[in-house]
Amino acid sequence: SRNRDSVPSDCKPWQPKKVWNEADWWTLANLFKNENKITSHIDREVDGGRCDNFQAIMSFSENGETSKVWVNKKTFSFNPTAEGSTCNIHNDDDTVAVYACAI
Repeated sequence: SRNRDSVPSDCKPWQPKKVWNEADWWTLANLFKNENKITSHIDREVDGGRCDNFQAIMSFSENGETSKVWVNKKTFSFNPTAEGSTCNIHNDDDTVAVYACAI
């Protein structure tokens, strides 16, 4: 399954205890996006969610019309899904996962 952590080598992942909101998420997503492939809309369906089942701090898909979003609840205070969540970090072939690494 591709729905798993893929921690970069030499990375000791950690999840900062913050209360970052959706605006903070957009700032980070725009820093880590692949060129101009991210959309300006979050898919509010159940794919993704606000969970703590992976070591990343966030992930998002770059599928064109909407981005499926997973955020780590230790770091983010906003819920990217409306009702329920799958808590999947990998939601599409073009998913970008972001890790905070202690060096």
